[in-house]
Amino acid sequence: MFKIVRKITLALILVAALLVPAMAQAAGPPPLPKATNGAKVTRFATGVPVPTQVAFSGRNAFVAGATEGPFKGGLFVVKPGAKKAVKIPGTVKGAFGVAAKAGKVFVSSGRQVIAFARFDGKRFRARKVIYSGPKNFTGFSGLAIGPNGRLYAGVALNQKHDHTADPSKFGNSVVSMTRAGKDVKVVSTGLRQPWMMTFAPGVKDPFVSVLGQDLPANNGAPDLIVKAKAGADFGFPECNWLNEETCGEFSEPLVRLETVPGPKDSLNQLSPMGIGAIGQRLYVALFSGMQVATLKTDGSGFKPFMTGFVAPVLSVATHKGSVYVGDLTGSIYKVRG
Repeated sequence: MFKIVRKITLALILVAALLVPAMAQAAGPPPLPKATNGAKVTRFATGVPVPTQVAFSGRNAFVAGATEGPFKGGLFVVKPGAKKAVKIPGTVKGAFGVAAKAGKVFVSSGRQVIAFARFDGKRFRARKVIYSGPKNFTGFSGLAIGPNGRLYAGVALNQKHDHTADPSKFGNSVVSMTRAGKDVKVVSTGLRQPWMMTFAPGVKDPFVSVLGQDLPANNGAPDLIVKAKAGADFGFPECNWLNEETCGEFSEPLVRLETVPGPKDSLNQLSPMGIGAIGQRLYVALFSGMQVATLKTDGSGFKPFMTGFVAPVLSVATHKGSVYVGDLTGSIYKVRG
């Protein structure tokens, strides 16, 4: 698995990934975050150290877990009534994206997308690699299934190309393919690192979280949330949305997440990660911001939705009116949206 953390938050991740779980084992689970709408937050599940994406199929929740440092990832399941996720044998060693439709669970793992089917409560009885990228392909980030039935994915960044065009296959793009892994098409380009994505009801295009450039340090480039329309070019690397004078010919992002002041005159990027939708409202995990924010699908009304996390927030999923949020304590929380 490619590294899921950006350099500016490495120290924060080490604290969260190593110290917080140890503290939780010694003194019980971490405190629950709070929702600004007053809804009760519950602990939906534990057991996935680095939960990157969650998808629902039938009564089961499937969780993609990345492999990071000492923490082993894979594909996990939270069965009805269970409070602990269980790794599914015979799947993958590390997963990044997961999406589900019509009884199949699609997983991105490295350069592959794998379709699993016929889950019997313990394991999948069917497995097929539907896409396997060449050596010059860095792999996929998040997955989502569009209203047209196609599978959408962000393409992982080769970190050597932090602020230059990534020459890897499909670099700096969101792509789509059939659920059989065929007819791969570039949807939108000019995206430094498209991370996770979601679809809102009645909207044919995916909403995508995008990480801005890290280097040089304190460069001030914003992270983005974009509506990835077919044929859109958001400008990277010619335009990083720090200087709009270089961006006139490119597609505008839905939201620019400006950097915020950090210690010793540094600039911290908010680092949007998981993203989900309920109706015409989006929910976005802010890794460095250690919260979940919400906004309307037109980009307005950006405000906090969940706060009080003790570790960086990674994933957001929405299902039947509830928001599911995973952080680096290995917990997944549930709250009404």
